[in-house]
Amino acid sequence: MNDYSLLVKLYGVRGSYPIATGTKYGGNTSCIMARTPTHVVLFDAGSGLIQAGKELIPEIIEHKKTSSDPYQITIMFTHTHIDHLMGLNFFVPVYMQGVHVNFIGPATLGVDLEEILRTTCEPQFHPVSMDEFRSTKYFENVNENMVVYFLKDDPNPYIDTSGSPAPENTELTVTNMKYYFHPKDGSYNYKIECAGKTIVYATDVEQYVESDQRLIQFAKEADVLIHDSQYDVDQYKMFQGYGHSNYKMACDVANQAKVDNLLLFHHDPNNNDEALEKIESDAKKLFANARLAKEGWELKI
Repeated sequence: MNDYSLLVKLYGVRGSYPIATGTKYGGNTSCIMARTPTHVVLFDAGSGLIQAGKELIPEIIEHKKTSSDPYQITIMFTHTHIDHLMGLNFFVPVYMQGVHVNFIGPATLGVDLEEILRTTCEPQFHPVSMDEFRSTKYFENVNENMVVYFLKDDPNPYIDTSGSPAPENTELTVTNMKYYFHPKDGSYNYKIECAGKTIVYATDVEQYVESDQRLIQFAKEADVLIHDSQYDVDQYKMFQGYGHSNYKMACDVANQAKVDNLLLFHHDPNNNDEALEKIESDAKKLFANARLAKEGWELKI
């Protein structure tokens, strides 16, 4: 019996590439889980997805004992750079019969999400093709008009682009905002709403002058804003235009959006714990409820 209406958990908080040792904040690349008693929704398939999959295995096995229906998992992608994909081929549930995986994410430079994901499984890159995955699969290109509803009495996500009101039996809602300033075809921010709480996931963003007002409105009064803050101020001077923010940019968005909490996310793999904690200390001077995103962090309601 689940003891929550909403569980959000961080499985990967690092940017660019994973690191193996030397940090208490986690070395895996981007992966976040938001789940209800009925639905499992994962955001990005960085190397953190591997641990998420391992934790789901016992639950999938128990599900098979009591139901002939497939165990449903949805993975939503912000974009398709390799640090947000590298965990997928090692995500054990995709190899299990009786599992259905919904892949929702952007077509990139005119290439459909399905084709991109299948390419990562071509024999030049991986020994097992996607057609050999034993799970069943569904693919959907995300667009700016899309809202994904997860319903209390239906294991399948309900995708709507009509602008109609949410179904009455909605358990969790995911809306998106296209962010254009990330090479080379932008990225998507996601807003997760459930049980009266709002979590905004805004990784791989680089702020404009005076901050991105669209994102500020999108994140308005969120309970938690998870915001890219890969760099400190001096590092950012060297990497301006790479599509990532420094902590001051993240704090500015948090202040203008009047969010309750800010998680500094997408840590640079070259920043050790001392450097990260300096970023956190400096960020707290600008936004008191700023903290470093850490693998294993949970929000349970």
